Amino acid sequence: MTEESRQGLSRPLIDSTTRMPMRKILLLVAFQTVALAVILAVSGALEGGLSFVHTLLVPPLVTFMLIVAQPELPGSRPLRVLSAYAVTGILGIGLSVLPLPGTVLGVVAGAITLFLFYALGVFHAPAFAVPFAAIMAGYVFSDAPAAFGVLMIYTVLVIGLAIATNRMLGYHSYPAKWW
Repeated sequence: MTEESRQGLSRPLIDSTTRMPMRKILLLVAFQTVALAVILAVSGALEGGLSFVHTLLVPPLVTFMLIVAQPELPGSRPLRVLSAYAVTGILGIGLSVLPLPGTVLGVVAGAITLFLFYALGVFHAPAFAVPFAAIMAGYVFSDAPAAFGVLMIYTVLVIGLAIATNRMLGYHSYPAKWW
């Protein structure tokens, strides 16, 4: 065994220079848990007669975790996140009402979403899942406006909670830039 390969075996899986102190980790998890409870409570309140509400919840939950964990990323900037969800919401919900097979809609949604993300400069990976969630939910045309409204409520809520969480944790620089 070479010296390099032996050194590789002794390296930790996680770089210890990037770990937070345990107190800060516990505080972060506590704030994220409270925020998660708020998001789920709002989701329950929005549910009413809308069976699709929870289908649209997963991508914004991932967004929340991303913004809190990596607030400095360009894709974590609030207006980019909001724009990405607006684009994917309109696209996904609009496509979901078409009478085409889900696979065809999925391919079309993926291609158009990627094009729009790059062309508009609003690349936000969790929002990429929205068209697929919308297609799987299979909206009827009359549900489309409500579905879009619910998605945007979730998006604004997670951005607001991420800003609050970052402030409470002492990360006053988030958002450093809004766009």
